[in-house]
Amino acid sequence: MMMPTRLLEVRFSPTAQIVRRRMLATRGEVVVQVGDRVEADDVVAHALIEGQLRSLDLARALQVSARAVPRHVRVSPGEHIARGATVASRRTLFARREVRSPWAGTVRGVCDGCLFLREEPQAVQLCAHLPGRVVEQYPGMGVAIQTSGALVRGVWGSGDEGVGTLAVCVEAPGDELRWDAFGIRYRGTIVVGGTVRDPRVLHRANNFCLRGMVVGSIAPELLPVSATLRLPIVVTEGLGTIPMAGPVFELLRQHHGRQAAIAGPQAGGQYGAELIVPLPGEGALMALVPAQAIEAGDIVRLTRPPFMGAIAQVIALPGRPQETAIGTHADGAQVRLQDGRRVFVPYVNMELFG
Repeated sequence: MMMPTRLLEVRFSPTAQIVRRRMLATRGEVVVQVGDRVEADDVVAHALIEGQLRSLDLARALQVSARAVPRHVRVSPGEHIARGATVASRRTLFARREVRSPWAGTVRGVCDGCLFLREEPQAVQLCAHLPGRVVEQYPGMGVAIQTSGALVRGVWGSGDEGVGTLAVCVEAPGDELRWDAFGIRYRGTIVVGGTVRDPRVLHRANNFCLRGMVVGSIAPELLPVSATLRLPIVVTEGLGTIPMAGPVFELLRQHHGRQAAIAGPQAGGQYGAELIVPLPGEGALMALVPAQAIEAGDIVRLTRPPFMGAIAQVIALPGRPQETAIGTHADGAQVRLQDGRRVFVPYVNMELFG
């Protein structure tokens, strides 16, 4: 009987062909064509995003009824006004009351004692984020860019996106990033460390305008802190004090000093938290495959306790579901851990090293 093919997502690859879509949040104009070469900071599309609708409670500010407000309004629907412009006024026995707009924009009208104003549209530029070649164009929305490089995808992440020089700040994959190690010299870099447990590390990284951070693990109590920052963070192993997987750490150390692109979940992509190190040339590209069949001899990373973060080698692929450590049955593989132990691990608890 032929065993069903098992596919695992490739989350780590030293050399891969990578395609990433870059999309506007609203319809605009794409300014590059299929076949164009782009750099990370090149603008590939731009758009105008409609300004926010604001309201001013004129009745309350002027201390009049809503019905009386129109006679005190000094602007007209469709009129463009500057920030600080007088929009309504009322003379009293002892003084003159004026209401000024805290926003610039276009007057929409008055209703129920409130003035409605649409703020000015905001120009948004979409950069390539990766150096490479445009392989698809989505009219009015964006492009797909193909590049070659090293790929590291995280199991967790936060923040937006950035491009910077990769800087490995520790000697070993389990070393902790320390807050006092950061200074102005790391401005514009994507730092790499084993673990992070001190909230001061995140705050200093943000204050010194680092472009991102890649660590093996992060303390659970830092998750609320990271959620308040736009700093992109990619966690490769999980929560706690798990060292970064040795092959991942060695790959990043090999590319220390190279330009890299990092993206957290706030970047709006569909790929999750990841780090890409673009490499020159296209001759050594691997086939573009989002998932790959697992075979005996493959190297995998385990993603759930009790072996979270462990690197193992596949030694057998049972043809039927096996009993797991918690008593359930699941499809999976027999693997050999680095200490020589042989264990059964469900496919959902492992990922393939490219």
